[in-house]
Amino acid sequence: MTYNDFLIKKDEVCDFFDLLKSKYTIFAPKRIPRGGRYCDTDAIMYENIESFDELEYKEKSTYSPKEALLPMTENLFYFTEDDYTETKNPYKKEVLVFARACDINAIKHLDDMFIKNGPFEDFFYLRRKNMVHYALMECDGDLDRNCFCCSTDSNKTDGYKYAFRFNEDGSMNVKADDNLDFGGFENIDFDLKFPEENELKVTFPDIRDNEEANLIANSDIWDEYNSRCIGCGSCTTSCSTCTCFTTKDITYNVNRRVGERRRTNASCMTKDFDLVAGGAHFRTSFKERYRYKVMHKIYAHNKRFGDGPMCVGCGRCSAHCPELISYPESINKVNKELERIRSEVK
Repeated sequence: MTYNDFLIKKDEVCDFFDLLKSKYTIFAPKRIPRGGRYCDTDAIMYENIESFDELEYKEKSTYSPKEALLPMTENLFYFTEDDYTETKNPYKKEVLVFARACDINAIKHLDDMFIKNGPFEDFFYLRRKNMVHYALMECDGDLDRNCFCCSTDSNKTDGYKYAFRFNEDGSMNVKADDNLDFGGFENIDFDLKFPEENELKVTFPDIRDNEEANLIANSDIWDEYNSRCIGCGSCTTSCSTCTCFTTKDITYNVNRRVGERRRTNASCMTKDFDLVAGGAHFRTSFKERYRYKVMHKIYAHNKRFGDGPMCVGCGRCSAHCPELISYPESINKVNKELERIRSEVK
């Protein structure tokens, strides 16, 4: 892919942003004062923004940008007694999402689940995806102590239409692959920087087969999570690769055969996620739910799709856990357990 490089001076930034807005809806991290977990902390949420001043690029967003493709709640279709009508594409024009390399790399895992997971592609996911482009926000090192993107090979990407470097003097270096008229801005080449090493290092276990996976699943390393995990689902809600959802039909009072079907974000960590007809549960304890989540991320997903662990090392899961459970440390424990299991087999 061929990019044109530009230097956008501080007093040109607003003009450049307005040029982007002429073609795209801008979906980007925005600081929400006092919107965080505690009353005196902020949150950084993905929202449609109208000006460059709203873009928060210095810190990692609280949640991932996957809502551009998978909103928390989405109406799929309306139905009557005799027919149904699919909802219209919510995007009236193309969307430009400002994101980090790890979050852009997360898209391949979403594609696995909604495009490659069986004989049918998810129509509602795909129509959003076809309208979405990405603007890479450069980070050449750890944004916080929870980053481990280098351990997942998610520290670099070329899956962007734009790439931005935000300079200390308020200017920006930009790579652009677009047909917009950037003639008013100065061409200056630059090379993107990516993280080469994280302070936090994680070793993902190379589990060979179901036999090894079952030995790990039945290990006592999971016991501690019965007393630590509370099953709140914060880790999965903030995850950039989690895709679980539930569907529900909402009927109208006047005629209960008329209504709408909604798809809503769900979590494998919450109590009723595995509830089946008759009221049975397959994973009744906290440790069973946590084990299921971890083993799916590090083994089951890769076994099915062959593109590595279902994780990009963004670290939001650890940052969000109210019980301070470290997902990276859990993975390292699994790796040590696998080494122990193999040593005993020998």
